[in-house]
Amino acid sequence: MRTVGIIGNPTKSGVSGAATLVARWCDDRSLRLLSDEPVADVMPDGVPSVPEEQLVEEADILFAFGGDGTLLSAARRVAAAGRSTPIIGVNMGSLGFLTQIAEDEFPEILDKLDPGDLPVSERMMLSVRVDGCDDRCLALNDVVIAKGAASRMLSFEASVNGELVTRYAADGLILATPTGSTAHSISAGGPVVAPNVEAVIATPICPHTLSMRPLVIPPSATIEVDMLSCDDRTIVTADGFRVFGVTAGDRVIVERAEQRARLVDVAERSYYEILRTKMRWAGGVRER
Repeated sequence: MRTVGIIGNPTKSGVSGAATLVARWCDDRSLRLLSDEPVADVMPDGVPSVPEEQLVEEADILFAFGGDGTLLSAARRVAAAGRSTPIIGVNMGSLGFLTQIAEDEFPEILDKLDPGDLPVSERMMLSVRVDGCDDRCLALNDVVIAKGAASRMLSFEASVNGELVTRYAADGLILATPTGSTAHSISAGGPVVAPNVEAVIATPICPHTLSMRPLVIPPSATIEVDMLSCDDRTIVTADGFRVFGVTAGDRVIVERAEQRARLVDVAERSYYEILRTKMRWAGGVRER
């Protein structure tokens, strides 16, 4: 490892202090440090800021300072560049489910971090495109087909590997990875799926028929969504970012991406402890 990169949300007050710690950490290990241009103004003196493409291409490890959105953005950028750079997420926001390292514990964790021996958790990603178009977008959390704020209910059919599953009348459809099962999908009634399980979770948004339930689909499946009735405000998002507009007659195709996100897992809490804490699950847990 030779080059360390920093991306972050410059509106978060703790980014500058965390970046200063990383700069010292790099100096002690003779590592080169670069930052993304949007955070240039909060970087320590002497840290070069480079365009996104150069940062993603040259960094051997990325620190993502912000909330889950910052980490998701980093994962998509790395994957789209065909890189497999490990990402360390540090939470500067409120919930921070993916950015597991809290701001106050970051100095201690950084001090123990061995750049040559990083514990990495590989996560599946999704690829989405509209049939007939070459453009593909990647998502670590989810792909969502959703109506506009003042639009009528959508009508669409979903197929798995060419076989019709059902016709939906709903406000939309969430196709989530296990990583994203605790995001939009769980709010719409989807299940929590451990991140080391590979699957796609199809969760309808406010379905007109109450028998429409979330469906867990094998990760190797090709999912096709044929839009039967929608207006020009209907959109497809990847990790919350608008990527396509769709109209009636369009077919949205979602598959497991070839790329995988590599998240450095250095938190001293297990996934299930994080679930209990972040989700504020009720009930006491007896000591073992």
